[in-house]
Amino acid sequence: ASDAAGGDSFGNSVAIGNNKLVVGSPYDDDDGSNSGSVYVYNLDGTGEVKITASDGAQYDDFGRSVSIGSNKIVVGAIGDDDSGSNSGSVYVYNLDGTGETKINGSDTAASDSFGYSVAVGNDKIVVGAPYDDDDGSSSGSVYVYNLDGTGEVKITASDGAQYDNFGFSVAVGSN
Repeated sequence: ASDAAGGDSFGNSVAIGNNKLVVGSPYDDDDGSNSGSVYVYNLDGTGEVKITASDGAQYDDFGRSVSIGSNKIVVGAIGDDDSGSNSGSVYVYNLDGTGETKINGSDTAASDSFGYSVAVGNDKIVVGAPYDDDDGSSSGSVYVYNLDGTGEVKITASDGAQYDNFGFSVAVGSN
C-alpha cells in the first residue's frame, strides 16, 4: 500500500476478479485504531484506490474479509457494533470504490462476527457469521443477499450445534 504502516495487516484478505485485485488491511488506523481499509488495484499493481467505511470506527476491522465479483466489491467488518459489540457488518462497493451499501443481518447480535467471511457472484452476496448462536453458542449462520443488500435468506446447518462455527468460510459457485 502506498501508505502502509507497521501492524496494518495489509494482505490479511485478498481477492481477484473483474480485472482487479482487492486487498484487505483490517488493522489500518485511518478512522481509529484497527478501523481497517481496503485497497483496489489493476492487475498490474497500478491505479490504487483506497476504501474506508463511511462510518468507520476504532476496532471495526474493515477488510477482515474481501470478495469481488458481479462487478461489486464486498468487505467484511467483523468488529462493527451496529447490532451490539462485534456484531459485524458488510459493505458493498462498485469496482471504483463508490456507491457504498451497508448490510447488517436482520437478527445479528453482539459477538456474531457477521462478515467474518464474504463471497460475491451470480448476483448474490454470501456472508458468514460463525459466532451466531441460533443452535448453541457459536453454532454459526450464513446469510444470502441480492447485490443491493435486499432479499435476506438465513441458513443454519440442519444439524447445527454449539461451536460448529458454520459460516467460518463461504463461497459462491455458478448456477
